[in-house]
Amino acid sequence: MSFNTYGQKTYTSKAPVQVWSEVSGVKHGGGSIDATAFASYPVGSVIPAGTPVYLDKSGGTLKPIYFYELTKTLTATDTEAILYGAAPLVATGGNVIVVPSAIAGTGTGVAYSAAVDNGDGTHTITILANALGTATAGTIYAEADKAGTGAIVKETAVPNGLLWHDIVKEDGDTVGTGAIIDDGRVFEDRIPAVPAAYKRHLEYVGIKFEKGI
Repeated sequence: MSFNTYGQKTYTSKAPVQVWSEVSGVKHGGGSIDATAFASYPVGSVIPAGTPVYLDKSGGTLKPIYFYELTKTLTATDTEAILYGAAPLVATGGNVIVVPSAIAGTGTGVAYSAAVDNGDGTHTITILANALGTATAGTIYAEADKAGTGAIVKETAVPNGLLWHDIVKEDGDTVGTGAIIDDGRVFEDRIPAVPAAYKRHLEYVGIKFEKGI
């Protein structure tokens, strides 16, 4: 049974992937995802354990912070890019940015005209050829506040922990809650991609990143 959603039905879920090797500190009270935001999540959506999150106060509002990892090398002639991330990108188009080397840093936002959720955690975005230049697999992107120079990561909240367990939205769920780890050891190759600047910040908070076995 999911411990992280509330509604009219409950379901038995598959055994989760073990992402934590040690949990030493849990933020008291956890938090709930904003009800309007949660209502917009399609049934079947999963916010994976290990997702960076910001919790404003004990028992307060929980805000997941999403990043997207390029799954294969991007060439200058490509008009599509495949990104892996927990949250669907905007189907009708939006903007993405290579995550800057510093939190709140600026970069160049690039417009995409469409995004397709492939149903396996990846999203195919349509771009103009060379709009993102060339990039190697593993490059990490985020939604941008605009296209062009001087763009920033659209979600300005800075994470103060990682999600302890998956949050799975099932049919009838109206509330999604989560517990937040701010002191522990996590298998970084089993969680969504975390950009270097955010990883350094979370290490300062108390998270230790290590490879799985």
